Amino acid sequence: MPLLKRKAIKPVPPPDPNEFDDNTPVYMMDFTNEIFTSYEDYVNRYFFYKQKSWQCETTGKSGLTYEEALESEHKEKSMVANKFPPQLRKPLLEFSQFQTTRIDAVVDDAFIEFKNKYYLNENVHVEWDNQTYSGVVRKVLPEEEWKEVKNGAATPEEPGQYLVQVLDENSKGIKGMERVVDCSLLSRDRLAFNKNIIRKYIRECTTKESYIGAPWLVKPSLAKKFGIETKLPADLQSTRDLAIKKILKRKGTDPAPELAAAKKAKKEASEKVKEETTTQPTVVEVKPVIKYPMEDLSLDAGALSKRELVARPTAQKETSVPQDLFESVIMAWQFLNTFGTPLRLSPFGIKAFEDSLSHSTVEPRSVMVAEYHSTLMNAIIQDRMDGLVKPVLATGSTTNASANISRDDRESSIMTDNSTMDDVDLSIGDQDDYVHHERRKLAQRPINEQVVVVGQGWDAKLVPSSRDCWEAVLVGLINELGSFEAIPNVDRILNHLVPDERSTRDDVEYLFPSLPLEDKVSILVFLIETASGTSAIRHYMDVCREQLKGLRQEKFDLNRDKRNLQAEKAEMERQDAINALTEKENGLDLAVATPEASQPDSEADSIHSGKQNGDSLSRSESRQEKLKRQQLEREQEEHRKSQDILRRRAVNKAKSAEQKARLDARKKLHDQENALLRREDQIDRDSRRCAVARIKPLGQDRFFNRYWYFDGVTSVHATDRIYIQSPSFLDLETVRTRNDKSKILARQKVEDPSGELESMLKSQSEEIGAALVLEKVTRVKKLQQERERETDSENEEETKTSSNYEKLALADQEFDETKAVEHKSSQWSYYSEPEQVDALLLWLNEKGIREHALIQAIEAQYDTIVRGMQAHHQEILNHLQKEQARRSTRVKTSQASEGYLGYVNKASK
Repeated sequence: MPLLKRKAIKPVPPPDPNEFDDNTPVYMMDFTNEIFTSYEDYVNRYFFYKQKSWQCETTGKSGLTYEEALESEHKEKSMVANKFPPQLRKPLLEFSQFQTTRIDAVVDDAFIEFKNKYYLNENVHVEWDNQTYSGVVRKVLPEEEWKEVKNGAATPEEPGQYLVQVLDENSKGIKGMERVVDCSLLSRDRLAFNKNIIRKYIRECTTKESYIGAPWLVKPSLAKKFGIETKLPADLQSTRDLAIKKILKRKGTDPAPELAAAKKAKKEASEKVKEETTTQPTVVEVKPVIKYPMEDLSLDAGALSKRELVARPTAQKETSVPQDLFESVIMAWQFLNTFGTPLRLSPFGIKAFEDSLSHSTVEPRSVMVAEYHSTLMNAIIQDRMDGLVKPVLATGSTTNASANISRDDRESSIMTDNSTMDDVDLSIGDQDDYVHHERRKLAQRPINEQVVVVGQGWDAKLVPSSRDCWEAVLVGLINELGSFEAIPNVDRILNHLVPDERSTRDDVEYLFPSLPLEDKVSILVFLIETASGTSAIRHYMDVCREQLKGLRQEKFDLNRDKRNLQAEKAEMERQDAINALTEKENGLDLAVATPEASQPDSEADSIHSGKQNGDSLSRSESRQEKLKRQQLEREQEEHRKSQDILRRRAVNKAKSAEQKARLDARKKLHDQENALLRREDQIDRDSRRCAVARIKPLGQDRFFNRYWYFDGVTSVHATDRIYIQSPSFLDLETVRTRNDKSKILARQKVEDPSGELESMLKSQSEEIGAALVLEKVTRVKKLQQERERETDSENEEETKTSSNYEKLALADQEFDETKAVEHKSSQWSYYSEPEQVDALLLWLNEKGIREHALIQAIEAQYDTIVRGMQAHHQEILNHLQKEQARRSTRVKTSQASEGYLGYVNKASK
């Protein structure tokens, strides 16, 4: 059973079936089989199990959810049960019983004990005429039956002989292949007998108490199964009794009541004397130790540090895209920029993308709109031309917009028709059959039949680089591949693009810009979801996945080089400290041995001593000899001085060379460090560029708002913004189930006035209530249908009574089940000024877990974020200057070369 803080958590007991009737809804936890009668209790227990604080009882792995820990236990137990030899289980448990050493020592002793011991019917590997075969032990020969075998090997560690039979591929014995062999010729499978699996088996089948010297004890069920003695020996029993006595004494429940009473009386007397002598006792207040970072909402709102602001800076919400479509727009922009290489599409900014979606005029023509639609359609058409995809590619719902289509229209739609595309030959050569077939299917839909003519042959060839008639290709693609699940307003879109029988391909070009923004986003998201399954996108993802593997290896090597560089720097610092200390000691020795300040005094003393010696010389000494002697002394002194000068020059030269070598080495390490930093930055950029399958937010704040920044590895200035997404459904559920929900809402009004946490919680409660009502209505209707089937053979009166009962049950809940329970879209806002980013960093509290991680993520990309914002502002300033110059000179220039209208797809050339 998974552990929480090293303790097993008991499951919730099942409810009493007598407390509710058969129609009461219940909720069952899949992985624990627990049953709840309240949805709130079920959700609370579900999030309790989803916490990353569970531990696997078998492996000891921590940081898992309950389900992951349970899966880990089952995996380990099944692995041990399948691989560990059954014949060894009882001997190993008997050997482990009452062992008092650590688990490592028990495993080592068990491995040595059973390495050369084999048991009856145990599968082994046997060496037979210099060949290794699979065999089985048929008999363990007693010592009196041992004999000298011809095929014996070297003397084993423990002697023993066994009768072994060789097995065939089906694990059946081969007749005539039996032989008595020494244990030195036998071996076990490495995967079935090793220290790791022995340790796992002992941990799974034994327990050990926490006191010092506690023995390993086989679990009672296994001891009963294998007939293993469970009574403790006398010495171990005495040790256990002593340990229990110490534990009880430590807790204040001494097993000797008389001694405990005496100690208690003595303690009370001493406390009474102390109270009499002390007039003002000192009270020591013990404050609990708080460890940071901690849960953000558990932090005291009044204990904020000086670097924090009280209220979060207000974010901007002004965009050209409505809030309910913004998530789809940002997803589409990210996809087009991420997969620009396989699509052959040059990157562009989010502002230009939003403006292009709002483009509603024919002149000037929007090149950007034509390019990203054409590149997506070309990816789909190329796969159809290669025969790599089925006729219908997209089936998922892609937008929050609901379709205003009746149920009758949906039931009669082409997407719910029993006929399929495989019933008709759609080859290009049979265009008449294709048109006839499509018109026959469109007869039941409120769509003009001219749609088939306009979109005819859309997948015959790729959209040309001039992007002529790409709108007609889009009509054919939507008509054939679009579904109500993928594009809710598919019929309305087609009727808008092809309004009557006289419509031509040229007319579609003029009608597409006037489509509502909602329909444009639906079409674009549908194309993206369909193109995401094409071979070009899949191949690019495979290439990026392989590059990510290489980049991870490079990052591993880079970290190793950084560790080696740090070790070299530490060694150099240590060597410099040693050299400095040595030079200091040498300088002191030199000053003591030959002090420079005493040189004149020494010369004067030598001259004075020379004079005294000259006076004491014999008068018989000639003047010439005296002069020679003085000359010799002067020469010796000059020679000594010159040698000192040469020696000092050599020492200084060596010091200079050594210092230069140190500087060169330090400069080399500095250059290597800079090169590693540049390499690390490049690896991070390449990793973000190749991480096409997952985009992670920067983090969350205390109120579960998510912060996104698209770093623009593939585009010029990326989004130039930090986007803020409101809490998700699960985040709101976390807040809703907290005991201090009202306190959090009051705090949010002060610290995040622009947030709408209270209204979102209210909307979530309404969604949950609507979902429960819908579930109840659906269940009642199914029950009604079952009862109607059962009452077919009964009389008409009983059937009418049952029907009236069900109608009354449905009337209690005024709910239209045709209306799906819609989850309100997330609210988005953004920061576009560097000052707002700085204010956000001041508002965040680094003592909280989520905001601590968010601060680190923002600071890691702070330079990139600010640089992108400044570049965007500079572009706006340059545009205003150009506009002012154009107006002052009164020169008519075309605005088509500015913004999204001036976009050029360089990747398509």
